[in-house]
Amino acid sequence: MVHHISLLEVKPSVTPEQLESIMVETRIRLLKIPEINNLRVGKRIETKTNPYTYFFSMDLENLDKLKYAQDSAVYTQFQKQVLDPYTSKFTSFNYEMEPGKDVRYS
Repeated sequence: MVHHISLLEVKPSVTPEQLESIMVETRIRLLKIPEINNLRVGKRIETKTNPYTYFFSMDLENLDKLKYAQDSAVYTQFQKQVLDPYTSKFTSFNYEMEPGKDVRYS
């Protein structure tokens, strides 16, 4: 099982209301992709120490399922309509969640 987390910094022009809308849209759109499990979306609490405005994370069976999800039409549209217009920085990380599993086979 792979855990994927994306950390995003929104552009300075994004209002708090727009950020709330972005978070809702992230949930609505990504939950349409069947490969995505345990979707989480949140906004930062510590504004002085955390440069990332919000995050989303998800569990997937393996890295192939992650690639399939990210190549889907729903994700591509989400990226073009929600992420690209409002984010200035985007960082992602993947983690293997099964103890003892060789990460080469994730």
